[in-house]
Amino acid sequence: MPLPVASLHALFGLSPGDATIASTLTSLFGSAPDPEVKAYPDATYHNYYPLGVSLCFTGAPLALDSIDIFNPPPGPSKSTKPTYSPAPALELCFAETEVVLPPRKEGEAEFRYPRPERFEVVPATKGRDLVRLLGEPSRKGSGGWVGVWLEWGRVGLKDDSGRVEVGIMLELSDPKGAEQLTDEQRKKGAGGVWDRAAGWAWGSLKVFRPVDK
Repeated sequence: MPLPVASLHALFGLSPGDATIASTLTSLFGSAPDPEVKAYPDATYHNYYPLGVSLCFTGAPLALDSIDIFNPPPGPSKSTKPTYSPAPALELCFAETEVVLPPRKEGEAEFRYPRPERFEVVPATKGRDLVRLLGEPSRKGSGGWVGVWLEWGRVGLKDDSGRVEVGIMLELSDPKGAEQLTDEQRKKGAGGVWDRAAGWAWGSLKVFRPVDK
């Protein structure tokens, strides 16, 4: 069964020891092993490597602020550190059945196109698939340890209780040497990273408290 992303919304704001977190993880993944806890000055992470999930707690007192779901590349890892197992497929149930894009130029009308009510994110899902579903990101960037990422500050989803809103940040998985570049892409070099990244699979998906409008 795919993991319904909208259901994670109910966990935001809970403390690390809240029993709802363990029970929700058990219902979604079938188990809730003890996490590896990593504490930093600005955040504390509960890493569930076998589940492919990490919970980020911030503030004082600590409260759940975001959830990272991982899609590592296939094959054995070269790292000697603990690595995440692939998370299950993800289910996005959208509250709106169309995507609205802002006008490209002043005076032009906004552009709309239909969106499916439900979409299943699998390991092979590409960046272009998710951008088409989510529309224009509110922020994006590339370079550094994060790589290529896109962020949507507020996305309307549906769960059993009705409409919920979450933020979504998508990091794309750079295939590096395994990527087959066209002559045009080679000419663009680093400047063509966004064209190339459209065909990359997702590497991680962060679900966080929605950004205030």
